[in-house]
Amino acid sequence: MSQDDHPPALSQLLAGIGRALDSASDDSSRCSTIKSALEAACRQGVPLLPERCLQAMPGQYARHLVHKDARGRFSVVAMVWGPGQGTPLHDHAGTWCVECVYRGRIEVSSFSRRANRCSSSGVFDFAEESRTLAVSGAAGALIPPFEYHVIRNPGSDPAATIHVYGGEILRCTVFDPEPGGGYRARSHELGYAPGEFG
Repeated sequence: MSQDDHPPALSQLLAGIGRALDSASDDSSRCSTIKSALEAACRQGVPLLPERCLQAMPGQYARHLVHKDARGRFSVVAMVWGPGQGTPLHDHAGTWCVECVYRGRIEVSSFSRRANRCSSSGVFDFAEESRTLAVSGAAGALIPPFEYHVIRNPGSDPAATIHVYGGEILRCTVFDPEPGGGYRARSHELGYAPGEFG
């Protein structure tokens, strides 16, 4: 998380994110400005992430903390995805997020929760709304209540993504498929590599 290893392009991006947060009046405006800045930064073709943030982990994707804003306004996390690695269906704990593909390709499946079909047993119904194959330089935003998705690397080569959150997310809700249908909610703690599942 030290700024000593930040490439110049990353330092410029972080400054731009700070300005966007100070000037935007709502989450939609913030995310739109940050999305444009991330796309532009990832398409420059210059190093954006420190090498330590591009290390993969066997058996699961890796989360690397790139930057945590001193004022608590945002955090930046790099995720590295080996072939076939991905997430379960999950939320972002009510926090907005902008995600951009830095290297490779990523498949993102977005879901909507059917609140009227939720049971008191903690089992929820979801409907898949869209599935997108995103390539390097492509970005998207999640603004609650539209925050449920699955991310995975469908290819045979590693991939890396950059995630800007409206704070630091250390816990989220994961939704595991139930044999009889629906998804059971469980709380999940998030960690950073090495050695911690995220």
